[in-house]
Amino acid sequence: MKAFISTLLASIAIAAPAMTAPLPADHQRFVDTMVNDGVIFMVNEPAQVCYDNNDMNGAYVVFEGDRYLVVCQDNRKTSDVTNWTANDLDTIRHEGFHVIQDCMAGTKNDQLFDTVFTSQGEVIDALGVEEAMRIMSAYSNNYDKDRHGDIKYEIEAFYAARDYSATELNSLYAQYCK
Repeated sequence: MKAFISTLLASIAIAAPAMTAPLPADHQRFVDTMVNDGVIFMVNEPAQVCYDNNDMNGAYVVFEGDRYLVVCQDNRKTSDVTNWTANDLDTIRHEGFHVIQDCMAGTKNDQLFDTVFTSQGEVIDALGVEEAMRIMSAYSNNYDKDRHGDIKYEIEAFYAARDYSATELNSLYAQYCK
């Protein structure tokens, strides 16, 4: 994870926005809400994140005070991709939820997260213990040991992306980030 963040931060300054097919209306509204609030939405860029044998779906990162939501589309061959997949839309909801988590603690551009839902146990129950364990296992290999507590934010984001629509997430964004 540390190498990924370093690569992302190094490449963001030189990345250009990609041209893509239109999003479904509900996802476009969610993206527009974030963009109008200062989030920089990037698709299939920066190349060092979305290509170079990376299998990343996306990322949310704050760099020099700017918030970036990156989506690496499933069908990417160049920076211009025409087909949004269900996984791409899930990635927008997942990374968008991380933006909401960033609004929950400190300032909304400091990448200090807090949970949105009051009960982590209820989130795990709703997501399923097996799925939560899979996420914990995957992210424990990616996060430094001092960040293992942050895995709760990933569990919450996977749950929100699966169980909340873009419209519902847009409402949460308006509630917590405006």
